[in-house]
Amino acid sequence: MCSLVLICLGLLGGLTAVQGQDKPPERVGRDTCLMCHELNNGFLTSPHSSLECEDCHGPGSEHVDSGGDTKFIRTPSAPDWPSTCLSCHTTGVGRLADFPVSPHGKNQVSCVDCHQIHREKSVFKLLKEQPTELCISCHKATEATFRKPYHHPVLEGAMECTDCHDPHSEPSQSYRRLDTFAQYGCTSCHADKKGPFVFPHPAVEEGGCVTCHEPMGSFNPKMLIRSNVYQLCLECHTQTPGVASSQPPAFHDIRSPRYRNCTICHREIHGSNVSPLFLR
Repeated sequence: MCSLVLICLGLLGGLTAVQGQDKPPERVGRDTCLMCHELNNGFLTSPHSSLECEDCHGPGSEHVDSGGDTKFIRTPSAPDWPSTCLSCHTTGVGRLADFPVSPHGKNQVSCVDCHQIHREKSVFKLLKEQPTELCISCHKATEATFRKPYHHPVLEGAMECTDCHDPHSEPSQSYRRLDTFAQYGCTSCHADKKGPFVFPHPAVEEGGCVTCHEPMGSFNPKMLIRSNVYQLCLECHTQTPGVASSQPPAFHDIRSPRYRNCTICHREIHGSNVSPLFLR
């Protein structure tokens, strides 16, 4: 009889243990977290200080019961960390809701790769370093482009990568300031090129700055994509069928150096309010 009772109790204990394993983890509160973890002074003044630890790291009961096993708590290396951040950062300034479809999101760049959540070391917007330093830590080819003779002064500190790029947005938006010149970032600095013009240059309206310019750096003056101005102009102004631009008149003999710098005469090449030929 006793043996049978013990067997039943054993089976009941095993069942209880199994049921306990299926029980979801519970929140334990910040005070329990602080028994082992110390918050630095930077965190206490950060925007995240009003949150509970478990708002980001998940319920901590299993983590506590296991003696601190990190597999029972969400750490910054967790693949779902961006979704944790986006549970709050989907509204307000910026387009953070688009981050999963952005180039960074698709390439599994995590929020904590760039941002220091606890502010142990951080700059504006909780970044670990200045924006450009963070960008070129991965984009080495772009860093080399900024070292060409004619370039935007990014490495010199006069501007940041984020002045032109939105690192959190989908591809059509993250490079928007480079793809669609007239509406976005280039004209925030180059306001005289913005227009609207009575006689706009179709190349500017349709292709944007990158039709003629290398936006990051070039070996050519004015960051042009060709070394000679006339070569650039003739890419559109030719007799090629289907090209919606007329060729230069016959007296423009390109064999003569005097006709090779088109912008000597057609100076208002980005658009004009006076001449449809963009003459000065």
